[in-house]
Amino acid sequence: MTALSLAVWAVPRAQRKYRASKANEGASRRPLRCRSSTSPTKESVSELVTYEWKGMQCAYRQQGDKGKPVVLIHGFGVSSFQYRDTLKALSLSNRVFALDLVGFGSSDQPDAEYCMEFWRDQVIDFVDNVVGEPAVLVGNSIGSLAALHVASTKPELASGVVLINCAGGMNNKVKRMPGDFDGFGWQYKAVVPVFSVVLAVIDFVLKFDFIAKPLFDNVRGEESVKSALQGVYKDASRVDDALVSSICTAAEREGAFRAFVRILTGPPGPRPELLMPDVVCPMLILWGEEDGITPMDFPLGQYFINLPSNRANTTLQVFPGEGHCVQDDNPGVVSPVIKEWVGQL
Repeated sequence: MTALSLAVWAVPRAQRKYRASKANEGASRRPLRCRSSTSPTKESVSELVTYEWKGMQCAYRQQGDKGKPVVLIHGFGVSSFQYRDTLKALSLSNRVFALDLVGFGSSDQPDAEYCMEFWRDQVIDFVDNVVGEPAVLVGNSIGSLAALHVASTKPELASGVVLINCAGGMNNKVKRMPGDFDGFGWQYKAVVPVFSVVLAVIDFVLKFDFIAKPLFDNVRGEESVKSALQGVYKDASRVDDALVSSICTAAEREGAFRAFVRILTGPPGPRPELLMPDVVCPMLILWGEEDGITPMDFPLGQYFINLPSNRANTTLQVFPGEGHCVQDDNPGVVSPVIKEWVGQL
């Protein structure tokens, strides 16, 4: 959705410059991209069906009728449509569900108190009452964080978790933890308080509709959404009309504006590091090396890169030259990795 535009805009300038220089350094060693032979249109993706949760209509897609169930949870500002290729690839061997979190996609967009625990409870209910048995939870960005929340709260529902460029919080107001940026250069440490002030200002101004509504109207337009996606994706051809339309259509719905404000100004929730002690299932960590939203060389990225060395049943794979939404940006390399890992559980 339009929040993606702000997410890209709000990445610290120093961080973005650093990431750009690293991208240039690594350009010569990027592997050839494994692209889909066709880019699915909006109509060719599995049709949406709905179920009710706490009086709200929630949308999801489903493919496959055999094998271990897999639940795909999208990231900030998008929807289940972003798993357009993953859904099809995994459905050859698994029952696959792709969920629209409340506030996004075709699920209801209530004027509610959004938080990670809210989406955690939605996913728990979905696995319990729609899937009907424990599932592998696959998430991108905040979808990964939601998967961790479920696995730490209801471990019996998660037979495994796949984290794709996991987020540190519901929005950009990620909580600091002791030791963050220890050993980092001064330029990293200097940008943190500046970024905190910028986020506090954004949080404040969004409380006033006469400021927030024009901002929302500006960032939800097709050109703004396309530009934001192009700042995140590495393959421009994947930012097609169908993907842009899936986001803009959701942003045109009646409840979109209030959901936008509530999500951006809500609490970020606990960091993944605090949830991890209660997660007992096997884990696959996938990371786009050139992610500029959750950079691999920042504290959260470093935590996950080092996690397999001190956590059992944890596998890491880094994708050189890839970004934050690698599962949709380059599904030809990501889907087989997920499929193989799930098949070994």
